[in-house]
Amino acid sequence: MREGRTMLRSICTTCLESFTFQMGVPLQTFLDRLPVPVFVVNDDVVVQAANNRGYALLNKDSQSVLKKLGGIVFDCAYAQLPEGCGKTIHCSGCAIRRSVYHTYTTGKSLIGIPATLHAAEPGKMQAVALKVSTEKMGDVVLLQVEKVE
Repeated sequence: MREGRTMLRSICTTCLESFTFQMGVPLQTFLDRLPVPVFVVNDDVVVQAANNRGYALLNKDSQSVLKKLGGIVFDCAYAQLPEGCGKTIHCSGCAIRRSVYHTYTTGKSLIGIPATLHAAEPGKMQAVALKVSTEKMGDVVLLQVEKVE
């Protein structure tokens, strides 16, 4: 998934072929069979793929999600600051970013981590309670996101 490799649907061909071989089904088919919203992200929380439930959760299509930083995808208010997603003082405490980084670097999955997203709404900020779970698969992390009602 590093620069210079041929890309297919945001994931390098080698990774995509490896996933298909290991799981026995194409990546998108696997993701869409999952009963929860799931995003495939890299170590910098750039979305590489998502399932239909993920797109529905965000009310967005693939063009608005793929190859974009998580803060942009999830409409994080802090991602709109001049420093940008992943580079503000707030980002160091982001449960989503920290969970992805932890799983990416250690290989250890996390389940049901509480997270608060400060969503950017026109003219205001709204706190959205989430639970996130992560699992490493090869060179990416599967990020499950659930809204807490």
